[in-house]
Amino acid sequence: MILKTIELKDFRNYEAEEVVFHEKINILTGRNAQGKTNLIEAVNLLALGKSFRTRKEQELVRFGTEEARVKGAFEKRDRPHTTEIRFRSDSSGKKIYIINGVETGTVSDLMGGVYTIVFSPEDLRIVKGEPETRRRFMDRELILLKPLYYHKLKKYRQVLKARNALLKSENLSIDLLDVFDSQLAEAAEAVMRDRAMWLAELSQAAKSAGSRITDGSEELDLKYLPHLSQIGDGYTRDEIKAVLLKGRDRDVLVRSTESGPHRDDFAVFAGGLDLRVYGSQGQQRTAALSLRLAERELIKNETGEDAILLLDDVMSELDSGRQERLLESFDENQIFITAAGPFREEALKLRASKMMRVEGGRIR
Repeated sequence: MILKTIELKDFRNYEAEEVVFHEKINILTGRNAQGKTNLIEAVNLLALGKSFRTRKEQELVRFGTEEARVKGAFEKRDRPHTTEIRFRSDSSGKKIYIINGVETGTVSDLMGGVYTIVFSPEDLRIVKGEPETRRRFMDRELILLKPLYYHKLKKYRQVLKARNALLKSENLSIDLLDVFDSQLAEAAEAVMRDRAMWLAELSQAAKSAGSRITDGSEELDLKYLPHLSQIGDGYTRDEIKAVLLKGRDRDVLVRSTESGPHRDDFAVFAGGLDLRVYGSQGQQRTAALSLRLAERELIKNETGEDAILLLDDVMSELDSGRQERLLESFDENQIFITAAGPFREEALKLRASKMMRVEGGRIR
């Protein structure tokens, strides 16, 4: 998969830009706050339909304008593919998705059209942050890789919302709670099985990626930590329902569902040590990058597509040896790398297929 061109209209600090990219390594240089990360954000937006930097999409519309537009022209298995997203600066939250010239109103229609992997310094939170960050990581990547997961997760959240509303009501119906428990257990089983299988695959790929970056000195391992219990091959909806029933008195007391996939987590280990607790900053950074590179392998295995790699200010976070080994592993991918200031600019030129400088929302 190759991004040939991108058009930006009133997106972030871009008034109107159209950029042609190389099919291999594209490097964006320039001072901070000029628009390098904004471009990375726009490319990723075309895959997921939402920003990896903010939940307030009004922030994506250039100040003083009413609507932003991002359009990408791709080459997918030697065939053209276009994705366009438009969104407004008001509070309506209205977005328009146009895929290959056909307008659609749902983000789910976007899934599976474009594959991107973005890594930024904030990804350290995947390793050392709170469980919510890792859940978002699991869900976002599973939706990208397996679009049907989006509907499974949506169903779980809908039933969870209804169950919590019942728990908060003044007239609690035990019969209705039984119904919701059955529905929630069924939805939870589907979500947990997908998460468990995906994490097992990701763990194997992360081992390989981490070993390449560290020249074999570090080997990663991921462990799924479902909140309901330790999941096994035979974890069923009946067992999940039994856990919900056991915790029902507590749920009624606190008027909320205390157990379930909405509280799941996973841990990242290196050499048997939990990196969230015992990892150095360098180990945590390398682990986070390894997870992103492992995603690339899973996407390739599942879809046959080479995901577009978006590395935002990553090179400055790695020592020279890891930088070289990282760049050597990108031969088959289109990649975008941002680098602030003069850092390694000369070395990057030797690797770059196309160098671009970003200044004040203009790309040259």
